[in-house]
Amino acid sequence: MKNYIKSFFSFSIGTWIRAIIVFFSTPIISYLILPEEFGRASMFTLAYNIALLVTLLGLDQSLVRYYYEEEDKNNVFWSCLFPSVILGFFVSIFFIVFEKSLSIFLYGDYYKGIGYLFAFSLLSGIFQRFNQLSIRMQKRGFLFSFINVILALGNFGGTVVFALTVSRSFYAIIFGQIIGNIFALLVGFFVDKQSRSFSKIDFEKLLEFLKYGIPFIPSSILYWLFSSIDRISLRQFSTFTEIGLYSAAFKIVSIMQLIQVGFTTFWVPLAYEKYNSKAISDNFFEKANSLISAILFIFGLLLLAFKDLIIFLLFAKSYREASYIAPFLILYPIMYMLSETTVLGINFSKKTYWHIVITGVSAFVNFVGNNLLVPFLGAKGAAISTGLSYVVFFTLRTIIAQKYYTMHIKIKRIYMSVILIVIVASLGTFFKASYIYYIFCILVLLIYLLLYKDVISYVKDQMKK
Repeated sequence: MKNYIKSFFSFSIGTWIRAIIVFFSTPIISYLILPEEFGRASMFTLAYNIALLVTLLGLDQSLVRYYYEEEDKNNVFWSCLFPSVILGFFVSIFFIVFEKSLSIFLYGDYYKGIGYLFAFSLLSGIFQRFNQLSIRMQKRGFLFSFINVILALGNFGGTVVFALTVSRSFYAIIFGQIIGNIFALLVGFFVDKQSRSFSKIDFEKLLEFLKYGIPFIPSSILYWLFSSIDRISLRQFSTFTEIGLYSAAFKIVSIMQLIQVGFTTFWVPLAYEKYNSKAISDNFFEKANSLISAILFIFGLLLLAFKDLIIFLLFAKSYREASYIAPFLILYPIMYMLSETTVLGINFSKKTYWHIVITGVSAFVNFVGNNLLVPFLGAKGAAISTGLSYVVFFTLRTIIAQKYYTMHIKIKRIYMSVILIVIVASLGTFFKASYIYYIFCILVLLIYLLLYKDVISYVKDQMKK
């Protein structure tokens, strides 16, 4: 366990330092940028994400899946990167040519230069994705973390400089994103250049990589739709201010996502390496599931208990209502991360088409929920629908994966934990913070400690050793 903790720490430390940067930079940015401009930046991010998903062609997933199976790592890297860059170039040209139409579609108005920003964001995003994946699959945790820190500093610095010297608009946030990507790329290619030496493209292997990766295109688009329906619905039924408050609510959840990013970054290479080496103890994956379940539910509950304080510390007064939007969003990182420990059967067996079914059903559930709740509850309704749809997402991933790789996880304990945190989230959404809410949080925490006493005991024993 010592080695696993060390590896997890090396991948996570950059995320935590990045969180500290975000903690101190968010109040500054929130004073410089109005909620309405945050809303516009959020719409830009939606379009950028779907373009990135398409241009990657699922080859980023192929790099992860085949990295430990192929001897020539450089060949895998370049065979996966090359098609994505070519397609990204043509998509960038499309953005520039149809700049006006794209701007009017997103904002109902023409913002000059938005096409060029899309192009720079997309191409830098493609390179940055493979840049980090190469380092991640080598399990160079501290270098991966260092790049994350550079990314955050570049993002913050670029945003502030643009806001102070050019315009306090959503352009500043986009500019910061591009600067962060460029700085991270320069560090990655300079420090890891021995792993980036060009290798001739193996087209026979590329076809195999595409066969594995292409199903991730529709599933990734569906996942993008699944995770973006909330903001699309808010754009349709509400205002940019509501979208801005909703984005601010996600900042609370992003604290939880620190664990998510660190865990998934560390977990995926470890899981594939274990599977390919066959060096798996009978209950390795089950123990991992129990451990991460305990951490997620306990930490998530504490986050809900202190949500008002977090909003007070992070944001200006105009963002305080985000505190009542955030509670159900906590289900997103919890259920997603848990599903990463139970979905393994689908990826091990290379039955990637199941991801299309899972994300499609989950997206439909989220679509129905948002259309029912957002017109009446606004951003709160979007949060409720999104959070509960991730419970559906976890359920489908777990049930289908079990058909290909059986794991004896304690599913009843997980669902009992989910019910408890849903009750807390409901209280935090519809009632102003009071002593009753905090008493209930303490009671649920005690129940969690009883439910996961075996995990807590195991961790204590390992720490003593």
